Amino acid sequence: MQLESYLAWGMSGIFLILLILIYMKKANHEESNIGWKLIGYFLLSTFTFRMNSLVLPIGIAIFVLFFLPKLIVNKDAKKWAASLGVLSFLSSSIVNHSVTAFYEEIHHVKAATNVYEMNFYNEYEKVKKVLHAEGELAINNVEIIFNSDGEVRHFNYETSYYRDGRDMNAWISLHDGNYQISTHIMDAELEMVNRENFISSPSIYFKALDLHGLKNMVPKGNSYYLSFTNFEQVQFDSVDSSLWNIENSGIKKITDLVVREDGSDMEEDMEVPTYQISIHTINTYETNQERYFIISPELFN
Repeated sequence: MQLESYLAWGMSGIFLILLILIYMKKANHEESNIGWKLIGYFLLSTFTFRMNSLVLPIGIAIFVLFFLPKLIVNKDAKKWAASLGVLSFLSSSIVNHSVTAFYEEIHHVKAATNVYEMNFYNEYEKVKKVLHAEGELAINNVEIIFNSDGEVRHFNYETSYYRDGRDMNAWISLHDGNYQISTHIMDAELEMVNRENFISSPSIYFKALDLHGLKNMVPKGNSYYLSFTNFEQVQFDSVDSSLWNIENSGIKKITDLVVREDGSDMEEDMEVPTYQISIHTINTYETNQERYFIISPELFN
Protein backbone atom coordinates (compact mmCIF):
# COMPACT_ATOMS: atom_id res chain seq x y z
CA MET A 1 0.00 0.00 0.00
CA GLN A 2 1.33 3.46 -0.90
CA LEU A 3 2.22 6.07 1.73
CA GLU A 4 -0.62 8.39 0.80
CA SER A 5 -3.09 5.53 1.27
CA TYR A 6 -1.94 5.09 4.88
CA LEU A 7 -2.21 8.85 5.41
CA ALA A 8 -5.71 8.89 3.90
CA TRP A 9 -6.88 6.11 6.22
CA GLY A 10 -5.28 7.86 9.21
CA MET A 11 -6.87 11.22 8.41
CA SER A 12 -10.24 9.57 7.82
CA GLY A 13 -10.05 8.07 11.32
CA ILE A 14 -9.15 11.45 12.85
CA PHE A 15 -12.00 13.25 11.08
CA LEU A 16 -14.44 10.52 12.13
CA ILE A 17 -13.42 10.98 15.77
CA LEU A 18 -13.76 14.77 15.48
CA LEU A 19 -17.19 14.39 13.89
CA ILE A 20 -18.29 12.15 16.78
CA LEU A 21 -17.03 14.78 19.26
CA ILE A 22 -19.04 17.47 17.48
CA TYR A 23 -22.11 15.27 17.72
CA MET A 24 -21.53 14.60 21.42
CA LYS A 25 -20.42 18.08 22.56
CA LYS A 26 -22.02 20.59 20.20
CA ALA A 27 -25.25 19.05 18.92
CA ASN A 28 -28.72 19.28 20.46
CA HIS A 29 -29.98 15.70 20.22
CA GLU A 30 -33.63 16.78 20.30
CA GLU A 31 -33.39 17.45 16.54
CA SER A 32 -34.29 14.30 14.64
CA ASN A 33 -31.53 12.54 12.69
CA ILE A 34 -28.98 15.14 13.79
CA GLY A 35 -26.15 12.60 13.51
CA TRP A 36 -26.92 11.86 9.87
CA LYS A 37 -27.32 15.56 9.13
CA LEU A 38 -23.86 16.31 10.53
CA ILE A 39 -22.41 13.56 8.36
CA GLY A 40 -24.25 15.02 5.36
CA TYR A 41 -22.86 18.53 5.92
CA PHE A 42 -19.38 17.10 6.37
CA LEU A 43 -19.57 15.12 3.11
CA LEU A 44 -21.13 18.07 1.24
CA SER A 45 -18.18 20.29 2.20
CA THR A 46 -15.68 17.75 0.88
CA PHE A 47 -17.35 17.72 -2.57
CA THR A 48 -15.16 19.20 -5.34
CA PHE A 49 -15.34 19.82 -9.06
CA ARG A 50 -12.23 19.21 -11.16
CA MET A 51 -11.51 21.32 -14.24
CA ASN A 52 -8.30 20.06 -15.82
CA SER A 53 -5.73 20.48 -13.03
CA LEU A 54 -7.87 22.97 -11.09
CA VAL A 55 -9.90 21.60 -8.16
CA LEU A 56 -12.85 23.77 -7.09
CA PRO A 57 -14.42 23.31 -3.59
CA ILE A 58 -18.00 23.41 -4.84
CA GLY A 59 -19.41 21.72 -1.75
CA ILE A 60 -18.57 24.45 0.76
CA ALA A 61 -19.88 27.10 -1.65
CA ILE A 62 -23.22 25.28 -1.82
CA PHE A 63 -23.32 25.07 1.98
CA VAL A 64 -22.59 28.78 2.48
CA LEU A 65 -24.99 29.99 -0.22
CA PHE A 66 -27.97 27.67 0.21
CA PHE A 67 -27.85 25.95 3.60
CA LEU A 68 -26.17 28.31 6.07
CA PRO A 69 -28.73 31.16 5.78
CA LYS A 70 -31.56 28.73 6.65
CA LEU A 71 -29.93 27.07 9.66
CA ILE A 72 -31.66 27.68 12.98
CA VAL A 73 -31.42 24.56 15.15
CA ASN A 74 -27.90 23.18 15.81
CA LYS A 75 -26.42 25.93 13.69
CA ASP A 76 -23.01 25.82 15.43
CA ALA A 77 -22.76 22.03 15.24
CA LYS A 78 -23.62 22.04 11.54
CA LYS A 79 -21.10 24.82 10.86
CA TRP A 80 -18.46 22.80 12.71
CA ALA A 81 -19.28 19.71 10.62
CA ALA A 82 -19.05 21.70 7.38
CA SER A 83 -15.77 23.30 8.50
CA LEU A 84 -14.42 19.84 9.26
CA GLY A 85 -15.27 18.83 5.68
CA VAL A 86 -13.31 21.80 4.34
CA LEU A 87 -10.37 20.82 6.54
CA SER A 88 -10.58 17.30 5.14
CA PHE A 89 -10.47 18.65 1.58
CA LEU A 90 -7.48 20.87 2.37
CA SER A 91 -5.61 18.05 4.09
CA SER A 92 -6.16 15.75 1.13
CA SER A 93 -4.96 18.44 -1.28
CA ILE A 94 -1.81 19.05 0.77
CA VAL A 95 -1.00 15.32 0.83
CA ASN A 96 -1.56 14.95 -2.93
CA HIS A 97 0.58 17.97 -3.77
CA SER A 98 3.31 16.80 -1.39
CA VAL A 99 3.40 13.37 -3.03
CA THR A 100 3.52 14.96 -6.48
CA ALA A 101 6.33 17.31 -5.43
CA PHE A 102 8.31 14.38 -4.00
CA TYR A 103 8.04 12.10 -7.04
CA GLU A 104 7.88 14.60 -9.89
CA GLU A 105 11.22 16.31 -10.31
CA ILE A 106 14.06 16.96 -12.74
CA HIS A 107 17.44 15.27 -12.32
CA HIS A 108 20.71 16.02 -14.09
CA VAL A 109 23.26 13.21 -14.44
CA LYS A 110 26.64 13.20 -16.16
CA ALA A 111 26.47 11.33 -19.48
CA ALA A 112 28.85 9.93 -22.06
CA THR A 113 28.58 11.83 -25.34
CA ASN A 114 30.32 9.59 -27.88
CA VAL A 115 28.40 6.48 -28.94
CA TYR A 116 31.57 4.72 -30.13
CA GLU A 117 33.07 5.00 -26.63
CA MET A 118 29.85 4.73 -24.65
CA ASN A 119 28.85 1.66 -22.65
CA PHE A 120 25.12 1.77 -23.35
CA TYR A 121 24.17 -0.67 -20.62
CA ASN A 122 26.09 1.28 -17.96
CA GLU A 123 24.40 4.49 -19.13
CA TYR A 124 21.02 2.76 -18.85
CA GLU A 125 21.84 1.54 -15.33
CA LYS A 126 22.91 5.08 -14.40
CA VAL A 127 19.48 6.42 -15.37
CA LYS A 128 17.71 3.52 -13.69
CA LYS A 129 19.52 4.18 -10.41
CA VAL A 130 18.43 7.83 -10.39
CA LEU A 131 14.81 6.78 -10.94
CA HIS A 132 14.85 4.32 -7.98
CA ALA A 133 13.01 1.92 -10.28
CA GLU A 134 11.75 -1.46 -9.15
CA GLY A 135 12.82 -4.00 -11.76
CA GLU A 136 13.66 -3.15 -15.35
CA LEU A 137 12.50 -0.03 -17.11
CA ALA A 138 10.15 -0.14 -20.09
CA ILE A 139 11.19 2.31 -22.80
CA ASN A 140 9.68 3.94 -25.86
CA ASN A 141 10.60 6.48 -28.55
CA VAL A 142 14.33 5.75 -28.45
CA GLU A 143 16.04 8.24 -30.77
CA ILE A 144 19.82 8.51 -31.11
CA ILE A 145 21.31 10.76 -33.79
CA PHE A 146 25.08 10.96 -34.08
CA ASN A 147 27.72 11.94 -36.61
CA SER A 148 30.42 9.85 -38.31
CA ASP A 149 32.81 10.48 -35.37
CA GLY A 150 30.26 9.10 -32.90
CA GLU A 151 29.43 12.45 -31.28
CA VAL A 152 25.82 12.56 -30.09
CA ARG A 153 23.61 15.23 -31.62
CA HIS A 154 20.32 13.97 -30.22
CA PHE A 155 19.63 11.26 -27.62
CA ASN A 156 16.31 10.80 -25.88
CA TYR A 157 13.76 8.20 -24.82
CA GLU A 158 10.70 7.82 -22.65
CA THR A 159 10.48 5.26 -19.88
CA SER A 160 7.77 3.67 -17.77
CA TYR A 161 8.60 2.04 -14.44
CA TYR A 162 7.45 1.22 -10.91
CA ARG A 163 8.59 3.08 -7.81
CA ASP A 164 7.20 2.46 -4.34
CA GLY A 165 4.33 0.52 -5.87
CA ARG A 166 3.16 3.34 -8.16
CA ASP A 167 3.30 3.72 -11.94
CA MET A 168 5.78 6.35 -13.06
CA ASN A 169 7.14 7.62 -16.33
CA ALA A 170 10.11 9.77 -17.23
CA TRP A 171 11.53 11.56 -20.24
CA ILE A 172 15.29 11.27 -20.67
CA SER A 173 17.23 13.58 -22.98
CA LEU A 174 20.90 14.41 -23.35
CA HIS A 175 21.92 18.08 -23.16
CA ASP A 176 25.40 19.58 -22.75
CA GLY A 177 26.95 16.35 -21.52
CA ASN A 178 24.21 15.57 -19.00
CA TYR A 179 21.05 13.51 -18.96
CA GLN A 180 18.03 15.60 -18.10
CA ILE A 181 15.57 13.22 -16.44
CA SER A 182 12.05 14.54 -15.90
CA THR A 183 9.84 12.24 -13.80
CA HIS A 184 6.05 12.14 -13.54
CA ILE A 185 3.42 10.07 -11.79
CA MET A 186 1.73 8.22 -14.63
CA ASP A 187 -1.78 9.28 -15.53
CA ALA A 188 -4.15 6.32 -15.18
CA GLU A 189 -5.67 7.04 -18.60
CA LEU A 190 -2.29 6.71 -20.29
CA GLU A 191 -1.17 3.58 -18.49
CA MET A 192 -2.85 1.04 -20.81
CA VAL A 193 -1.58 2.81 -23.94
CA ASN A 194 1.95 2.97 -22.56
CA ARG A 195 2.02 -0.70 -21.65
CA GLU A 196 1.14 -1.62 -25.23
CA ASN A 197 3.80 0.52 -26.94
CA PHE A 198 6.79 0.23 -24.62
CA ILE A 199 9.75 -2.15 -24.93
CA SER A 200 9.86 -4.10 -21.69
CA SER A 201 13.44 -5.44 -21.85
CA PRO A 202 15.69 -2.56 -22.96
CA SER A 203 18.80 -4.08 -21.36
CA ILE A 204 18.82 -6.66 -24.19
CA TYR A 205 19.15 -3.86 -26.75
CA PHE A 206 21.82 -1.91 -24.85
CA LYS A 207 23.92 -5.02 -24.21
CA ALA A 208 23.64 -5.93 -27.89
CA LEU A 209 25.02 -2.50 -28.84
CA ASP A 210 27.91 -2.96 -26.40
CA LEU A 211 28.78 -6.50 -27.47
CA HIS A 212 30.72 -5.71 -30.65
CA GLY A 213 30.58 -1.92 -30.58
CA LEU A 214 28.28 0.42 -32.45
CA LYS A 215 31.13 1.56 -34.68
CA ASN A 216 31.20 -1.90 -36.26
CA MET A 217 27.49 -1.72 -37.06
CA VAL A 218 27.18 1.54 -39.02
CA PRO A 219 27.51 1.83 -42.82
CA LYS A 220 29.45 4.62 -44.48
CA GLY A 221 27.68 7.93 -43.97
CA ASN A 222 27.74 11.50 -42.65
CA SER A 223 25.40 10.96 -39.70
CA TYR A 224 23.07 8.30 -38.38
CA TYR A 225 19.68 7.74 -36.79
CA LEU A 226 19.36 4.74 -34.44
CA SER A 227 16.14 3.37 -32.95
CA PHE A 228 14.74 0.24 -31.29
CA THR A 229 11.72 -1.76 -32.41
CA ASN A 230 9.95 -4.86 -31.19
CA PHE A 231 7.70 -5.55 -34.18
CA GLU A 232 7.47 -8.96 -35.79
CA GLN A 233 8.00 -7.44 -39.23
CA VAL A 234 10.71 -5.36 -40.84
CA GLN A 235 9.61 -3.26 -43.79
CA PHE A 236 12.26 -2.69 -46.44
CA ASP A 237 11.51 0.29 -48.65
CA SER A 238 14.86 0.63 -50.42
CA VAL A 239 17.34 -1.53 -52.28
CA ASP A 240 19.92 -0.14 -49.85
CA SER A 241 18.25 -1.92 -46.91
CA SER A 242 20.05 -4.87 -45.35
CA LEU A 243 19.37 -7.32 -42.55
CA TRP A 244 21.98 -8.42 -40.02
CA ASN A 245 22.20 -10.77 -37.06
CA ILE A 246 23.93 -9.87 -33.76
CA GLU A 247 25.42 -12.99 -32.19
CA ASN A 248 28.07 -13.70 -29.59
CA SER A 249 30.48 -14.65 -32.35
CA GLY A 250 29.98 -11.45 -34.33
CA ILE A 251 27.68 -9.37 -36.53
CA LYS A 252 26.63 -11.35 -39.60
CA LYS A 253 24.80 -10.15 -42.68
CA ILE A 254 21.83 -12.22 -43.81
CA THR A 255 22.72 -12.68 -47.46
CA ASP A 256 19.66 -14.60 -48.65
CA LEU A 257 17.39 -11.56 -48.19
CA VAL A 258 15.25 -10.92 -51.26
CA VAL A 259 13.77 -7.48 -51.83
CA ARG A 260 10.71 -7.28 -54.09
CA GLU A 261 10.73 -4.74 -56.92
CA ASP A 262 7.35 -4.04 -58.49
CA GLY A 263 8.40 -1.26 -60.84
CA SER A 264 7.66 1.60 -58.45
CA ASP A 265 8.42 1.25 -54.78
CA MET A 266 10.83 -1.28 -53.29
CA GLU A 267 9.20 -3.01 -50.40
CA GLU A 268 9.37 -6.34 -48.62
CA ASP A 269 7.87 -7.41 -45.29
CA MET A 270 9.80 -10.10 -43.45
CA GLU A 271 8.81 -11.97 -40.32
CA VAL A 272 11.72 -11.67 -37.89
CA PRO A 273 12.25 -12.04 -34.12
CA THR A 274 10.88 -9.11 -32.11
CA TYR A 275 14.13 -7.58 -30.82
CA GLN A 276 15.53 -5.28 -33.53
CA ILE A 277 17.87 -2.31 -33.80
CA SER A 278 17.67 -0.10 -36.88
CA ILE A 279 20.35 2.30 -38.13
CA HIS A 280 19.62 4.76 -40.96
CA THR A 281 22.18 7.02 -42.57
CA ILE A 282 21.40 10.70 -42.95
CA ASN A 283 23.47 11.68 -45.99
CA THR A 284 23.47 14.96 -47.82
CA TYR A 285 24.70 13.88 -51.24
CA GLU A 286 24.68 10.08 -51.17
CA THR A 287 21.92 7.49 -51.12
CA ASN A 288 20.76 6.71 -47.61
CA GLN A 289 21.29 3.20 -46.27
CA GLU A 290 19.24 1.27 -43.77
CA ARG A 291 20.52 -1.56 -41.61
CA TYR A 292 18.27 -3.72 -39.46
CA PHE A 293 19.86 -5.85 -36.76
CA ILE A 294 18.14 -8.88 -35.27
CA ILE A 295 19.28 -9.63 -31.73
CA SER A 296 19.98 -13.36 -31.49
CA PRO A 297 18.03 -15.23 -28.76
CA GLU A 298 21.37 -16.38 -27.31
CA LEU A 299 21.86 -12.78 -26.06
CA PHE A 300 18.56 -12.61 -24.16
CA ASN A 301 20.02 -13.81 -20.86
